[in-house]
Amino acid sequence: MKHIRGIIFDLDGTLVTSSLDFLAIKHEIGCPDHEDVLCFLKSLPEQKQHEAMSIIHRHELRDAERSEWMPGARAFVDQCLAENIPMAIVTRNSHHPTRVKIKRNSIPIHRVITRENSKPKPDPSALLQIANDFGLSTYSMLMVGDYKYDLEAGRNAKMHSCLINYPSLPDYHHLADYTFEHFDLLHQAMFK
Repeated sequence: MKHIRGIIFDLDGTLVTSSLDFLAIKHEIGCPDHEDVLCFLKSLPEQKQHEAMSIIHRHELRDAERSEWMPGARAFVDQCLAENIPMAIVTRNSHHPTRVKIKRNSIPIHRVITRENSKPKPDPSALLQIANDFGLSTYSMLMVGDYKYDLEAGRNAKMHSCLINYPSLPDYHHLADYTFEHFDLLHQAMFK
C-alpha cells in the first residue's frame, strides 16, 4: 500500500458510527426494500420528493447527533495528517447532517462532497474530482468505505478500494482490493 498518496473516505460506518435504519426510512417514504433510496427519490413527483427528503433529513440529523468515531479511525486519520497524505470525504448523505457529524467528532478533513455537490456513489464523479484537485493519479488514491457503493465508486474511478469495519465479510467483498476488519489493521498495512 506504499503507492497510496491520497485517501477518500466514506463517512457513515467508515469514519464514524451510523444508526441509520434504511428499512425504516424506506418504509416511511414508501420505497421498496430492494430499491436504492436516492434512485427512488428521483422517480417521485417534485412535491413527494420534498416530503421524502424531509423525512430522510430528519433521520440523518438524528443519526449525526449520536455519531462517534469508529474504533481506530481517529488514530489512522491523525497518522495520515502526520504523513501529509491528503484526505477527503465523499458521502451520500446531505450537507447539514454531514457537517454536524464532522463538527461533533472534530474530524480534521476539510474536503467534503455530499449528495448536493455531486452525483452520489457509485458514480465516480466525486472521486475523480478529488483526485484532480489533489493532483494525483487515480492509481495512487484509495477509496475507503463500508458498503458496496463505496467499492463500486472506487472501481468506477479506477482507484484502489478498501472495505473496512465489518463483523463478517459481506457478499460484495470481492469488489474491494483490500479488506480490513477494522482500522488498526489498515493502519498497520499503510504505516508499519
